[in-house]
Amino acid sequence: MCVALPGKVTAVEGRTATVDFSGNIVQARAGLVPVKVGDWVLVHAGCILQTVSANEAEEMEDIFREVEALGV
Repeated sequence: MCVALPGKVTAVEGRTATVDFSGNIVQARAGLVPVKVGDWVLVHAGCILQTVSANEAEEMEDIFREVEALGV
């Protein structure tokens, strides 16, 4: 199973974006979809797959926390 995680874009340089995942900062390829600073995005395997709303990102993070609490 593949899981794309939500993160917030904090910088964009060319086709590379800096994305913040709850304090974990990573570089992700932004060539598939246009992104700008402040966008919430889904990232898998170092590539931004799509943008999502802040509400969608928050809902996803809540679900991931619930699953983590279950020890799954």
